[in-house]
Amino acid sequence: MPETVVTAPSSASPLPPPAAPARAPKWLWWLLGVVALLLGAALVVQHYLDPWLRRQLEKQVSAQTHGQYSLQIGALETSLWQRAVRLRNVRLRPAAQVADTLPRLRLDAARLNVTGVGLLALLRKAVVPVDSIVLDSAAIQVLALARRPTRNAGKPLHEQLPLKLKGLEIGYLGLLHTQVAYLPGTPEAARLRRTDLSAHDLLISPAGAADTQRLAYATAWRLQLQEAQGLAQGHRLQLKGLLVATADQEIQLDSVEVQPGNNVPGNLPRVSLMMPRLRLTGLNAARLLHQHTFRADSLLLQAPRLTVVPPAKKAAGGAGFGTFARRLDLAHLVVHQGFLQVKDDALRSVIRTIELAGTAIRVDSGTVPNAGRVLFAKAWTLGLGRSNATVAGHAVQVGGLKLSTSAGTLALRAVRVRPPGPGQGTPGAVRIDLTLPTLALRGFDAAEVQRRRRLRASALLLEDVRLIFTPPKQTPPPVWKLLSKAVQRTDLAELRIRRGFLQIGGLRHSPEINDIDLTGRGIRIDSLAALEPRRIAYARAWKASSGLISAPFDPPYYRASSQRARLDTDAQTFRFENMALVPKYSPVGMNLHKGYQVPAVRVKIPSLTFSGLEFAGLVRRADVRVARVTVQRPEVRIASDGRGPINPNRSKISPEEMRNLPMTVDVRRLDIVSGTLATKYRSPLTPLPGTLSINRFTGSFFNLSNDPKRQTPATPLTGRATTYLQNRCRLDAQVSMYTLDPLGRHRVWGTFGAGQFNILNSMTVPTRLVEFKKGDVHRIRFDMQASRRGTTGTMWAEYSGLQLRLLGYKDEEIKKPLLKRVISKAVNVIVIRDQNPRKRGELVTGKMISTREPRFSVFTLWRQGVVSGLFDNVGVPQALAQKLSESKDEAPLPK
Repeated sequence: MPETVVTAPSSASPLPPPAAPARAPKWLWWLLGVVALLLGAALVVQHYLDPWLRRQLEKQVSAQTHGQYSLQIGALETSLWQRAVRLRNVRLRPAAQVADTLPRLRLDAARLNVTGVGLLALLRKAVVPVDSIVLDSAAIQVLALARRPTRNAGKPLHEQLPLKLKGLEIGYLGLLHTQVAYLPGTPEAARLRRTDLSAHDLLISPAGAADTQRLAYATAWRLQLQEAQGLAQGHRLQLKGLLVATADQEIQLDSVEVQPGNNVPGNLPRVSLMMPRLRLTGLNAARLLHQHTFRADSLLLQAPRLTVVPPAKKAAGGAGFGTFARRLDLAHLVVHQGFLQVKDDALRSVIRTIELAGTAIRVDSGTVPNAGRVLFAKAWTLGLGRSNATVAGHAVQVGGLKLSTSAGTLALRAVRVRPPGPGQGTPGAVRIDLTLPTLALRGFDAAEVQRRRRLRASALLLEDVRLIFTPPKQTPPPVWKLLSKAVQRTDLAELRIRRGFLQIGGLRHSPEINDIDLTGRGIRIDSLAALEPRRIAYARAWKASSGLISAPFDPPYYRASSQRARLDTDAQTFRFENMALVPKYSPVGMNLHKGYQVPAVRVKIPSLTFSGLEFAGLVRRADVRVARVTVQRPEVRIASDGRGPINPNRSKISPEEMRNLPMTVDVRRLDIVSGTLATKYRSPLTPLPGTLSINRFTGSFFNLSNDPKRQTPATPLTGRATTYLQNRCRLDAQVSMYTLDPLGRHRVWGTFGAGQFNILNSMTVPTRLVEFKKGDVHRIRFDMQASRRGTTGTMWAEYSGLQLRLLGYKDEEIKKPLLKRVISKAVNVIVIRDQNPRKRGELVTGKMISTREPRFSVFTLWRQGVVSGLFDNVGVPQALAQKLSESKDEAPLPK
């Protein structure tokens, strides 16, 4: 279909003419022109600014240092749009001669970038903001320090800013990939292979210096070192890594090593240290700087190995803790797998596997340490592994140690102390040989030890201890004085020793004690306790028991022993069981070793008991004061040989010797129950020994004392005993003795019961070749007075049918030769009276007269008196009877 064409009506208005194009305002063209002009000026300035600024910086450095330093910049690039300056290949060099007011150093840096500089603030010389300053890949060498620093050298950094700026506000400061060499005086003083130092939000201004939340103007610092080494005080320091991060409050050192050199000052110790790691966390560095308070959460020392050689001479002084900080607060201190060695002439020690932990450590240089703390800490735990030391020439080894101040416990194990070898150590000094498997101290207050120098503990236990102790030649000071160097007073509720062994050497009678079980209660050690009469060896009470006790007696001739011993100071009892005295040599050997006649005495005592023993006097003064001593079934066997000269020494077994004892002996009562004395004697006449025994000896003796207050002429030693001669003839005897009489005067009297004379033949036949052929004893009474001069007295012997027979010895046999039989007949008829009373009914007495030989014991004197009285009683003339009683055998020593 064809389109329909529509036309407008004739009455419509005509269309307007087209509009003319709009024109820009003139001010816009002027603005664009100014911008273009400024941009062109900027490009021109940018083109000429970099060389000019580089030259100005180089000239400024030379001018400020008066030509002592020259600065060389390889390239300088500025960016006004970025407000940045970038330098490349920066070199700072000193002149050949630098003034002593300036340090001498060298600097090579690959890049130095300064960005975000506040130009307007810079022009106004206000606090200039800077986004970042980064020095990258620099090498710094400090060749020498200023010997005479200028007055401005001590001013703070914000007062030394260039262009009189009021301050700098730096968002980030970085010193990256930097090598540092500090070389004053030596080419190896200090070297850092790589250093990375960064700081955030630095405000170098008075406000930044006064801000206590900042550290050296910055809110955070981070320092990281790698492969660092240095030299100080003659020691070389090396470490693999160091990290200091104030934002993380952390310091960490890796692979630290310190080694002494050849030029360590004589007043300083030589230190060798190797430590894989040290880590400090929670450190508030700003507080340390501004308030001098060191506060941290934890300090860990991982496997440190420290060796110290003390200085040859004592240092005049040194920096104390207060030099660095007024206060230290450390929540935790840990030393793991430590090692310490001290090399000194007086003390050489090695301590291995140190495990140390301390909690809540607080040190304040301005106040007294807290009373509840130990070495400034709330609690310490210490563990040591195998360690050794040399103290006073003794080698000391410790298998392990554990200490806990909070629990109040200390434990030692495997302690070994070895004395110096022959020819080593100080002559005459104490020597200790100790083996101590276990020591445990419980319930002690370490804080009180520190605060009051008083050690108080509930128990000290030693098990299986073995001690060989040789006391010094000079008497050592008392125990309280020895301990006073460490503590002024020691209070120990209980001391226990289990299964101990003790040997005291260096003495003439050095005892050995086995299987010691010892318990002490209420122990107090100080100067007052030593004088307190109620205490015994510083304790309220002791209980002890032991196994075998042995000691040389008159060494090397005898050894004394006791199989068991019991002690109780509360009960005042001391008991020995199965005691023995054993000779080392036979009677012949005794004579040969001594060079004169000495008997070999063998003693056995099943039980010896002290009751009512005053232990305090025994310990303090070695005084023996005891209410009662009981000796059960003692057996004494004396074997002697009459060949050899008589002992030239004065006998110690005599009453007057009580006056010469170095201690007081006061025995109220001595009981001997069922004792036996057996003698065996070999005379020069025949090799056949004679024997004689005294059996069933039971007696009591009173006031055996050398105390003048108790021993007086009116109250002498008295005693009564009953025994049996050859176990057949009863003897009742009494004694009265004033032991302090210088003349040794005393009285012995008694009665022999019925018996036969032939019971004496076992002794008289082989030793005197005299036989009692027959004769009966009805009764013998005697009353003898003895002194240092001899004996006097009277004997009443009632007997009948007495006949003697004289014998001979030939061809190793005792015979009855004809001549002896004739003489025997004559003696029996002419000399010997066969009965008493005589046939007329007269009871004849005998005189007990004999001279004292001071080389013989008082028992020999009593025997001489009895023999002289008996011989005189049976008819032997008194002078001959006395001579016969005093006869003594002397012959050449046996070969």
